[in-house]
Amino acid sequence: MTHTHTFILAPFVLAFLVSVFRFYNRENAASVASPSFLLAILSVLVAGSYLVLGVIDLLPSYSTIAYLLVGLAFLATAIARLFML
Repeated sequence: MTHTHTFILAPFVLAFLVSVFRFYNRENAASVASPSFLLAILSVLVAGSYLVLGVIDLLPSYSTIAYLLVGLAFLATAIARLFML
């Protein structure tokens, strides 16, 4: 197995922070069913799955690249939603 690197989690953390910022400031924390809240929860769940799979040594080859791409997609979506009205 390849070494897992925690820098892969940086896009997930940033996507979480941007989503939470939008949820509280732009949407006034109106509903837990809002897309910003769901994106924040989903980013935490995917990052958690990366950590759990790394600990129990079940990460397949090249999965770090896949997780990085998913994290970057979450981050791009969170930033795009931040500037939407």
